[in-house]
Amino acid sequence: MTVEEIKIRIAKKEKEIAKREKNLDKYIVDDEFTAICDRFFQTKDRTELDAWKKAHNAMWLPEYYSKRYELEDAKATLVKYQKQLEVASSKENTLSEIPEVIKEFQENLITKWDAYDEWKKSEIRAALKNEPAYRDRDAYRQFHYDMRTKWGSNWYEFAYIKSEEIHKANVKAAEVLVLNLVERTVEITGKITDAKYLYLDRDNAGYAIINGVVVGEKGKARVESIGAGGYNIQRYHIRVLVKEVRG
Repeated sequence: MTVEEIKIRIAKKEKEIAKREKNLDKYIVDDEFTAICDRFFQTKDRTELDAWKKAHNAMWLPEYYSKRYELEDAKATLVKYQKQLEVASSKENTLSEIPEVIKEFQENLITKWDAYDEWKKSEIRAALKNEPAYRDRDAYRQFHYDMRTKWGSNWYEFAYIKSEEIHKANVKAAEVLVLNLVERTVEITGKITDAKYLYLDRDNAGYAIINGVVVGEKGKARVESIGAGGYNIQRYHIRVLVKEVRG
């Protein structure tokens, strides 16, 4: 969710809260019950509410309680949105400061992951053409066991995933990796002032890797990429290490 989308949700929720607060007065029973509700929404202890019902021989609490509950729930949702806004704003600010070489690294990852996932999908689909009939239970079970072992538990669903869904997932995964890389770098260097010592290279698998030194207001950090992956079971991925440069 973008910063603007969250801001729109916050504005709508604030408008809803204002309306609920304005209408709440018409449901007030008396000062005593209002005070009991005040304490309940602070402590979540229903003892006084249950005692009020018993004392008034009431099956249900007055409507003021439900309207107040809806108001407090709306306020809690507003707080949640405000926290989401803080996170999204921080993320947006961090992403806006990413050096071009890191952005290039991110795009390379997406391209490679897309290619791998499309290849994986085609391999699974090709294998499915030889899937044994269900009536041949032993062969059928062995086939599914082998496919699960080779491609993971979601292999069957993956055979029918759309290319746009693959790309969307990989864009998100690359963004998370790069955001984490930048956040860990900034923890060491402070605001990045120079990334000219970062460079892109290729590992033995053809993946883009990023290495070098980042300079910031508080110091320097060394960035080093390591490729890792297993035979078909785990997609080849890049692990990025960030270490402080002393001296």
